[in-house]
Amino acid sequence: MKKSKIKMEFSIKKKEELKNLSYEELLEYVENLTDNIVQEKPRKHSNNSSIPPSQDPNRKKKKKKNQSLRPKSDRKPGGQPGHVGVTLRQSDQPDETVRIPFTLDRCQQCGSDLDATLAVLKEKRQVLDLDLQNIQAQIREYQSFAKVCPVCGHANHDNAFPHDVAPHISYGINLQALVSYLNVSHYLSYGRIVQLLSTLFGIHLSEGTVDNLLKRASQAAEGEIARIKERLALSKVIGIDETGCNINAERHWNWVFQNGEDTLIVVDKSRGRKVINETFDAGFVDACVVHDNYASYSGLVAQEEQLCLAHKLRDLNYAIECDDTQVMKDIKQLLKEAMNDHKETMSPAGHRFLLKQQYEATLDHLLAQPVIPGSETHKQINSFTKARNKIFTFLLHPNIPPDNNGSEQAIRNVKVKLNVSGQFKSRQGAEDYARLRSIIDTSRKRGVNEFGALVKVVKGENVF
Repeated sequence: MKKSKIKMEFSIKKKEELKNLSYEELLEYVENLTDNIVQEKPRKHSNNSSIPPSQDPNRKKKKKKNQSLRPKSDRKPGGQPGHVGVTLRQSDQPDETVRIPFTLDRCQQCGSDLDATLAVLKEKRQVLDLDLQNIQAQIREYQSFAKVCPVCGHANHDNAFPHDVAPHISYGINLQALVSYLNVSHYLSYGRIVQLLSTLFGIHLSEGTVDNLLKRASQAAEGEIARIKERLALSKVIGIDETGCNINAERHWNWVFQNGEDTLIVVDKSRGRKVINETFDAGFVDACVVHDNYASYSGLVAQEEQLCLAHKLRDLNYAIECDDTQVMKDIKQLLKEAMNDHKETMSPAGHRFLLKQQYEATLDHLLAQPVIPGSETHKQINSFTKARNKIFTFLLHPNIPPDNNGSEQAIRNVKVKLNVSGQFKSRQGAEDYARLRSIIDTSRKRGVNEFGALVKVVKGENVF
């Protein structure tokens, strides 16, 4: 509910003074009091707006009662039925077998001689560990040869070195992939990467060398990034989101385009629609685009659109806190029921179409309810009315999510990186991170070993 407060310039009378006022004076006082009341809106936070949890006004104070959008469940904490756990199991092919000598020469029960008795296997125990003796740097030397022509004396040199072998001495594929993996996937700083390689492998790099290795890996990833972009342009569902990032104290934006199989992260100085148009010049004529209804997505070229209902639910929470109107509570309940129905298996497609019509009819009825002009409820009614055709698109297709959580999860890694490093030092560094992070996230979605994917990228091989 909105809190009421009175302007300081208005003179408040004491109870004793009110008793001495005439009817006309008392009526005038009440009118002045009404005119000077100001409705104070509740503060916005991560549960009723798009403010991230890290910027919650009461984050460092006592936490309020949980207001998560996730409904309560009857399930007990821990692994659920059907969950596949990970258990340390013995291997059928151990790398090394240690036979423990049998040292008893007489029976522990009767004292009989055991020297002539054959020992049989009683128990096996295994230890999983690292072979530190083989974790070391390796230098491979490539030698090329020449032949001098016995007739003309020309020195014939068959210069057939592999493409990744530079003159004199260079860093190998595995080392480039490892540096990329530690920096992008595990957010290690240049200094910590230098320390780790020195401690574990005896390889002494400078921070400048680490930066150069990341640039090389990023350049090698351009071909795979182009293929990811091509697949996203042809996909049936795509989620889009953006988040701010600092590059040398200057504001930029990281954009993410993703679906269930691919992720593409793009860095740009703009937050406008031109980034979408430049990245996908043909738009998404065959796809449903899921987004949070930011102004950049107006006029989007797409077959269908689905607004992120998680964002809309937070907006409804704020309107309920401000006005406490029943219509906002009813719309919130309607969205939750639609999201639950989306999880049900429905066939044929006609059932989904009919269900969507029923939900839209109920929404239309709620949007037609009278509200106070200028209130938060009125603002939300206008917002839902404008976006009416983008609210229940997900009900028609089981593979379209009702929220944009996939994009928010993909973009969250950029924030984690910034929390560790503070900012990117250059536009090039931010773009290197975006390309390599796109490879890693796509690998995870496709069940591909992400380090192995980086090795293939550095080699110049196709990964997906």
